[in-house]
Amino acid sequence: MGKRVSGFLAAALVLLPLLCTAHATESGTPEGDWLTQGRGGVVKIAACGSALCGVIIGLSEWPPHDVLRDIHGRPQCHLTLLRDLRLEDDQRWHGTVTNPKDGQVYDAELWVPADGILRLRGYIGTPLLGTTQLWPPFKGTAASDCHFHDVP
Repeated sequence: MGKRVSGFLAAALVLLPLLCTAHATESGTPEGDWLTQGRGGVVKIAACGSALCGVIIGLSEWPPHDVLRDIHGRPQCHLTLLRDLRLEDDQRWHGTVTNPKDGQVYDAELWVPADGILRLRGYIGTPLLGTTQLWPPFKGTAASDCHFHDVP
């Protein structure tokens, strides 16, 4: 029985890196344009320096005679809300996300599994204490003033 257990453990140790690699290859890059959960905005994720950042390029809310503003009174159009995203060993991108409505900054991780829908998890301290949003790819057009039209 001891030989069977040790043989099983040896096989598991050989297969584990292969399984982790298979998981890693099914995650795609988050670079591109993404429609936020609830379709309230469009975020472009692209390289900025040695990391990735996410900038608002589309907004669905428009107050009368004004633009949607963050907590500091700045227009949300072209606001950077994802910062310093770096790919880590778990094959997820880690950085920070800012809530433009209240200015709170949270740790963030994001990944794109095989279904092509970006997962963004904002949290405090540990990913277990957070929530995950689903962002589908944005296929429409966004104007420089942040008005956008999505393709159904």
